[in-house]
Amino acid sequence: MMFWNTLAVLLANGDPDTGTPSTGNANPLNNNWIFFAILIVLIVLLVVWFLVSGRKNKQKQKEYTEQLAALGPGNKVKTIGGICGIVVEVCDDNTVVIETGTEASGKSFLKLDKECIAQTDAKGPTQIAREEAEARRKAEKEAKSEKRAPEAAAAKTEEPEKQETQEAEPQPQTEEPAESGSGEPEEKQE
Repeated sequence: MMFWNTLAVLLANGDPDTGTPSTGNANPLNNNWIFFAILIVLIVLLVVWFLVSGRKNKQKQKEYTEQLAALGPGNKVKTIGGICGIVVEVCDDNTVVIETGTEASGKSFLKLDKECIAQTDAKGPTQIAREEAEARRKAEKEAKSEKRAPEAAAAKTEEPEKQETQEAEPQPQTEEPAESGSGEPEEKQE
């Protein structure tokens, strides 16, 4: 409630601390257009955030629905309760029969509503298309890197050749032979 009172006072060019209208230009928020600009920017950001998050949720929901529609015998599933199993049968009334357990511990069969399935390895058309697109991008990236690899190798082989030619050129020696500390030239010992 305090927020709305402060907002009303600011809109009326008042002092938010005392709640009274101000008489001078002492309050920097007397320029209503600054307040409205900030308010409009915040509203626009909020609307954009809702649109983006809603779109992502719709995509996830569509993918989930496609996965449930693609369920068939042999798909592994995990229910919202944490039960893992393999689909044995998909019924017409939007239910599935899953098999849990092992031969040693004993198998059990559960009939569940499709909406109780939280995860599955079944892939819907959207997921298949996305995986194919990712595979194409990966193949294109590898092809580009393979194309660049010979160019890089050629550039690396050119650099050592340049270094070898520079090393092959005789360089003048500017170093003088080392002398002993006595100031006399050293004699060769035989």
